[in-house]
Amino acid sequence: MERYYHQYKCLLEYFVTHLEYVQTESKTIPGYKKYIEPILGEFITTGVGYKNQSIQTQISDWSEYGEHQVCINITCSFGSYMTNQCYLNWQGTWFNTRPEWDKSKQRIVRLYLSRQAKATAKSELSFDLSELGLFDNLPPNDNLKKFFDLFESLIINEEKHNNMLPYTNLLKDNKNLILTGAPGTGKTYLAKLIAKELGATEENQQCMMVQFHPSYDYTDFVEGLRPIQKEGDINIGFQLKPGSFKSFCAKALENFLDSKKSSYDISVDALFREAYDDMIDKVRIGELCEIPLKSSGTSMEIAEVSDNNNLILKAKGSETGKTYTVSYPRLKKLSAVYKSMEALDSISNIDKAVREAIKGCNSSAYWATLYYLYKNFMQNKKVEEFIVEQKNYVFIIDEINRGEISRIFGELFFSIDPGYRGVAGTVQTQYQNLIDEGDVYENGFYVPENVYIVGTMNDIDRSVDSMDFAMRRRFAWKEIKANDRIEMLDSLGDFKEIAIKRMQNLNYAIENTEGLNSSYHVGPAYFKKAMLYKDNPDNMWADLWEYHIKGVLYEYVRGMDDVDTKMADFKKAYNLE
Repeated sequence: MERYYHQYKCLLEYFVTHLEYVQTESKTIPGYKKYIEPILGEFITTGVGYKNQSIQTQISDWSEYGEHQVCINITCSFGSYMTNQCYLNWQGTWFNTRPEWDKSKQRIVRLYLSRQAKATAKSELSFDLSELGLFDNLPPNDNLKKFFDLFESLIINEEKHNNMLPYTNLLKDNKNLILTGAPGTGKTYLAKLIAKELGATEENQQCMMVQFHPSYDYTDFVEGLRPIQKEGDINIGFQLKPGSFKSFCAKALENFLDSKKSSYDISVDALFREAYDDMIDKVRIGELCEIPLKSSGTSMEIAEVSDNNNLILKAKGSETGKTYTVSYPRLKKLSAVYKSMEALDSISNIDKAVREAIKGCNSSAYWATLYYLYKNFMQNKKVEEFIVEQKNYVFIIDEINRGEISRIFGELFFSIDPGYRGVAGTVQTQYQNLIDEGDVYENGFYVPENVYIVGTMNDIDRSVDSMDFAMRRRFAWKEIKANDRIEMLDSLGDFKEIAIKRMQNLNYAIENTEGLNSSYHVGPAYFKKAMLYKDNPDNMWADLWEYHIKGVLYEYVRGMDDVDTKMADFKKAYNLE
């Protein structure tokens, strides 16, 4: 890397010197003696290096960076430089170094990095020439290294993006994708990379991964009754809880619906949620104990706040113990109809008006709670408009074939079909009659348009037959071969090339063994384990064979004829004999 830093410094110095010399024809500019004078008789003023014009030869000593090349592109009108049209261009991309001139257009004062084709490209990073240490005859400084490192990371990220395009496009086009292939090809890691390309990560809660297994069922995936015991209660009850996939879809649906709303409505919704949470906090710390009933001049006591943040009210002084629940979803629904205290004041028949807005509730409790919320928690809140961007949500199912698919998905076979994303794919789940009013899925479950599903599986796994045709046709299938994931071995450094040779030689022997084929290849993930034994390089490949690869191959050929002969042939291939 130090060599590249030094090379890059020379390249930048040449670039600056070339431009200033063409502009001024001065022999006193920094860098003239080093860069211009030696080639003065054959000096080429302008040209386009990425088209292999001869101007590229003038930077040949500093243009190669591993697999990457930097091209010089100089276009100008003498005496009045078109400076933004001169740049160092990286590897056929639009990642460029561009100059910034002083007012006299005699000297370059700054260099900046950009990644746009247009001449007015914005700066990603810029430094004064003195900050980069150009022409100081010293080793490359930290600023110059930072400058180069950004250039390199832009190219690496661009390459990764381009490598991922076939996978991301396949997922976007089909909504559902299964990555299948030989073991050790990094399918699970690849699934996460695909999600990341779509902007979905576990950190931003737009990506979730579960692993199927024989005990995984509908209750875990969609919804089911779970035992619950309240504090101080000796009895155990049951409560409907959403499974991993349904919870994930609900979060994605919230984003999808918000992205369709006006910015004003989104802001009002956010303020209402904030106000409600503030009110609940007051209740929890004991500062709020009752809600006034305006119509009768009495109050309703707040008995408790439930586990899901619902208010439990009862008539003040009542000895019957009867309680009334005020849920946030229903209260929010009522607020959409009556948007202010004034609107509530205008109601002549509270019972009728509230029942028309929300069914199956105590009208006085809801009317009083909403009025109190408006008066005490919404009055001074300011609406600030903002736009919610629609995001992608990726649900990863690792080892998808190891679960009993029909038992896990149930009626969701229909709703996950790519052609039935959205409301068109609504299904009634097994516990639909227990869904609370106001729940986002109160009218049935469906998979939002912004949800994508990625499954992974080894197609030689003995449980592969559990994937029936109804499930198979709902997914696009992409085989991941060992050679498709060679970049996984980059972490081996100097051991990468020998690892590739061993892997490819072994896989050639595997696919030419009777009864086996390319689906039985051994992927790069196994060879990455060689680094566990790097401290003993003389034995590292023998240890990798003994502890990681030998056992897998034995499982492949167990029960076949001449097992010992086949294993010996595999070992010879692995050892490049």
